[in-house]
Amino acid sequence: MLGAALVAFGHFLAFFALSAALVLELALLTESLSVETARRIQRADLALGLSATLLLVFGILRVFYFDKGSEFYLGNVFFWIKILLFVAAGVISIYPSMIYRRWSSELQQDIAPDLSSDMVTRLKKIIHWELVLIGGILICASLMAKGFGTW
Repeated sequence: MLGAALVAFGHFLAFFALSAALVLELALLTESLSVETARRIQRADLALGLSATLLLVFGILRVFYFDKGSEFYLGNVFFWIKILLFVAAGVISIYPSMIYRRWSSELQQDIAPDLSSDMVTRLKKIIHWELVLIGGILICASLMAKGFGTW
């Protein structure tokens, strides 16, 4: 029972960390980035990736080893919608991550990345969509927890 509680806590903590990393990226993104701000964005993106990985690991543990059992989750339409939303968020997060990684060589030379207003707008739109998808995941989790969506 304690194991289930700790795994659930890890799952929730990873979810909150993922959300916080996205909000931090959103808050830090501007056209005129300093070297330090660009490094913070890179660290936030790393935290995002680590959080997503932990979220997935803890989620798999919950589905197959703890809580209500795999039959409950795998037989619920909202579980599958949650998975699709998580995958969609992961796929669209690839583009910003690639942009942030491209900054590494410049940042090693203490040169701040040069971002156009179009690029900042594009990155912010993607992050907004990731946050919308996270909201969808939360709605599906609530519906699933209350027994909606069973086949």
